Amino acid sequence: MRVIPAEPVKLSEYLNKGDGLSQDAVVHDLRGELIDRIEKEKNTVVGPALKSREELIGMVLSDASLKNFISDYAEKEKKDKSAVKKDARRYLYEIAADYSETFIGFWRILLTWLCNNIYDGLSVDLEGMAKIRNISKKMPFVIVPCHRSHIDYLLIHYVFYFNNIQLPFIAAGNNLSFFPMGYIFRKSGAFFLRRSFRGNKIYSEVFTKYLAILLKEGLPLEFFIEGGRSRTGKMVMPKYGLLSMVIQAYQEKYCENFAAIPVYIGYDRVIEEKSYLKELSGATKTPENTAEIIKTSKILRKRFGRVYVNIGEPIVMKSYLESQEKPIDQMTIDERQSLYRKIGYEIVLEINKVSVVTPFSLVAAVILSHDRRGISHRELLNILNEFYEYLSTQKVKIAETFANREKAIAEALNMFVQSGFISRIEAEEDEDEEMQEVVYSLKEEKRLNLEYYKNNILHFFVPLCFVATSMLKSNEDATSLTRIMGDYKFLKKLLWNEFIFDERKDDAQEVNDVLAYLYDRKMITSVERDGQVWIEIKGRGSKKLRPFAGLIHNYLESFWIVIRSCLYLKKNPLTKKDWLKKIRTLGDRMYRKGEILRQEALSQSNYQNVIIFFEDSELITAIKDEKSEKKEKKEVSYALTENRAEMEVLRRRLFKFL
Repeated sequence: MRVIPAEPVKLSEYLNKGDGLSQDAVVHDLRGELIDRIEKEKNTVVGPALKSREELIGMVLSDASLKNFISDYAEKEKKDKSAVKKDARRYLYEIAADYSETFIGFWRILLTWLCNNIYDGLSVDLEGMAKIRNISKKMPFVIVPCHRSHIDYLLIHYVFYFNNIQLPFIAAGNNLSFFPMGYIFRKSGAFFLRRSFRGNKIYSEVFTKYLAILLKEGLPLEFFIEGGRSRTGKMVMPKYGLLSMVIQAYQEKYCENFAAIPVYIGYDRVIEEKSYLKELSGATKTPENTAEIIKTSKILRKRFGRVYVNIGEPIVMKSYLESQEKPIDQMTIDERQSLYRKIGYEIVLEINKVSVVTPFSLVAAVILSHDRRGISHRELLNILNEFYEYLSTQKVKIAETFANREKAIAEALNMFVQSGFISRIEAEEDEDEEMQEVVYSLKEEKRLNLEYYKNNILHFFVPLCFVATSMLKSNEDATSLTRIMGDYKFLKKLLWNEFIFDERKDDAQEVNDVLAYLYDRKMITSVERDGQVWIEIKGRGSKKLRPFAGLIHNYLESFWIVIRSCLYLKKNPLTKKDWLKKIRTLGDRMYRKGEILRQEALSQSNYQNVIIFFEDSELITAIKDEKSEKKEKKEVSYALTENRAEMEVLRRRLFKFL
């Protein structure tokens, strides 16, 4: 049983408004006001009256615009109208959720057990939860979280349940519809979508209308803006397909307004760690199935630290769209797609903004900030304090466990030791005092394990990483501000597909903010020569800057591997699959020869992002195999373009940073 107070009525103010009314009329109005407020609070918790799956499917099939689509499609494709409607109904049964309170109770018990047995607790943004509750009283809302683990699906329900917020209907990939989990997820409020709608206009229209009807009913929704789970620990570039569908439903007056709410879900450690590493090394993703779930039962014998849920600033869609220069209904298709992309980027930027710096992510970043195999405890703390100081000035969210920083760092190190990521080498008792230091040794094959957690917070450091890289790789005693600015723009362009950059921020201002911080920390000084500003590194500044530059060095090494692999394209085009295989082989060879220093550079995800950069820069061209029957399965091959001079300029400039 739950007792939840509704918004109070200030009796004196209410009675003053009722001047001139009889006492019976005032009492009647007051009774109605109290009932309305209680009803609002009830709807916040349980949501609007929920129709059955059959009723919702019937509402979709009865929708006027879907009926028109079916008639037009049947006529255009010369198909029987009843057959098209039958296909639409079949797709709806494939898609639609079948919500059951019984299954919610089951998950509540299971997740409570999991939180007590494999996690060390939940850190939930209670102010953000209150914000969602207030929004839910006024309009439907769409929860848009990042996606790190399969646990994400369940966690949102669990947190909302205990914060008295109506549970959302969750968009899930149809890879999760396998028996029996598909049945359980569907009963828990999941509706399923195919990974691609391409070539199936009926399915696309039916799915879009199903979303619209859920919004029309005032039901909250949830979908992951990244599409799939992030295998790297960073935010994945946003996909805006589902986002465009809910905005389209708003445009078509299925709801008067709705709020898109960015949500950060983070973990000290993710349970899928091992499978992510295999995929980054080039292994094929294993399809989800019951057998895989049984195999992962081993996770129940491990501890995975804390879980963090933070709420970003909601985007209230009506006011957001009204603030645009042109009404959305007057935009061209390209302008609308640009708008969807812009909203998607703003959502992921907000998620990044409210992400949490944990002791595990910070320790991982420190350990990977250089390419040596070991680090002393003293040096680790020095670098960690430097990183922590910078994060503090950026006013980022720090895990509450940092209240006792020494204990938090010790626990993170102990967990990494127990997990076999690092080993602790204690000092010998008979050693001289100055030699008595604890050293942490990192196993080379475990660098990629730590890379995932480093990447959780890397976006906070990127501007400083770029500036530090520029200054440290200069061959002169001082570096001109012009050169630093040029290097910053070059690195940003180079790594555009790796990080989510805020296009609203001015590059020059970002560089100046970083330099101002370094100046305050007495790492640099500035001088003016011939009308130009030059930056000089002071004293121990070089030593302090090196770990910051080291945080992105593996990405530059990945880029270098792919540039070298372009030699394979000189003779003949290669399919993406064959080229990636050659890139992996070359990367392994370069690492063994010592040309590449960091094993985490040998990442398939990094390689793929470099390929995207080359294609966008027109240094390579994609050739589709027109012989393939199905358009979405056409194999892509890559060949070098005639822009060989640009490729050489890129190669030389990148080499300078290595």
